[in-house]
Amino acid sequence: MAVSRRSFVTSAALGLAGCGLTTASDSEATTIVPAAARVRTVPAAPVGGHPELLLVGPGKQYPSLTLAGCRLQQKWTAASGQSVPDPQPAHIIISPAEPGYYTNDSGSHSRRWPKMVGWPPYEGALYGPIVIEGEPGKPPPVLDTDGYGDGVLYYQTGLFATGNFDATFRNLIFRGFRRQDGIGNYAAVRLGQKLTTSVPMQSHVLFEDCEISQCDNAIMGGISGQSLTLRRVYLHDNGNGSGRCHNVYFGGGDVFTMDNCLSTRCTIGHLAKSRAAKTVILNTRLLGRGGTESACLDVPDAGVLSITNAIMEKSPGTDANWIVHYSGENQDGNDIPFHVPSSVDIDGLVMVAPPRMINHPSWGEIVGFSNQSGAGDAVCGKGSFLVRPNAKNVKAYGLKPATVGLPCTFLPDPPKLDAASPVKMVVASR
Repeated sequence: MAVSRRSFVTSAALGLAGCGLTTASDSEATTIVPAAARVRTVPAAPVGGHPELLLVGPGKQYPSLTLAGCRLQQKWTAASGQSVPDPQPAHIIISPAEPGYYTNDSGSHSRRWPKMVGWPPYEGALYGPIVIEGEPGKPPPVLDTDGYGDGVLYYQTGLFATGNFDATFRNLIFRGFRRQDGIGNYAAVRLGQKLTTSVPMQSHVLFEDCEISQCDNAIMGGISGQSLTLRRVYLHDNGNGSGRCHNVYFGGGDVFTMDNCLSTRCTIGHLAKSRAAKTVILNTRLLGRGGTESACLDVPDAGVLSITNAIMEKSPGTDANWIVHYSGENQDGNDIPFHVPSSVDIDGLVMVAPPRMINHPSWGEIVGFSNQSGAGDAVCGKGSFLVRPNAKNVKAYGLKPATVGLPCTFLPDPPKLDAASPVKMVVASR
């Protein structure tokens, strides 16, 4: 139903007064903010040029992430209530705070608040281009739940949901975005939602120097027209045992890149899964570390795969018997194709396997590179063909010549594995 500009602006003014924001005409209104963070009235109008800067944290312009989100809704929503087709960029800087300050601070309907906060209500959707980062030179703020996301992620399924435009997340810690029943599909950040129907998907989502743990999925989603880059990102202890959740799952799109990342300890889920047309794994560690991970890397719809200087390790308790899985998952019924072009180029890969699988010994021996691209259309999808890997500088431990899947050098001893976080302190905003 269409909303008149007069009623929309009036309702917005009332809602903003209730969430700690004011319009230019209500500067005398009573400000109500969460009890944990009461500060001065926050202006709704931009405080400078573009991109608009929103400072979040104790004593800052916006005392909570939800209140900053209310401002984004103002900025990116038209009088009709629909998202605007040409949103101006925003830049959120979140200051660190005492433990628990940002707990359950996810949106207008979170169970953290005694009543709905803000108008138009904010539920994590990012309708315009944005940078969200922890304050440079400070420890990263912890954006978390009190253990589960039920009622925290009220209408959304992630703390943030990216849309048609670019989004950057930097110097942040995400934790605890999972469903309490253990069979959910929540994520710290959801991707690939076409939030503005009048604008083509043209989104590059970048994560830099972030840590994500204890979620159903750390990052999930993806759609044609979108690319995802992870740079110095630490993903660990995600998944829920359902097999549908992963440390990172780019469910489609143009290019998925992991650059100098560590993904480890996923509960029956892949350490990295990509349905992108092109997947790039660079200077990255995918390590089981005694968990129950499925594949270290799953690329089920083929496509261009480039691996350079990567280390992948399987756990004895693994839930899949391949280290790298390429093609072999027919998704014709879901309009996900066998990608053309498809190719595999590997320059520098270490694969480490345990002596046997503890949980599924009947599944057979562990396979290094499982290439199913030549299994036919019924297995791989229409138009599939055999992709022959171009591989060099591959080393393997614990695998056999018949199961390694690539030309390689066999190591006599297990290599020492570096399990340190790749995250660096961000010293300046970029």
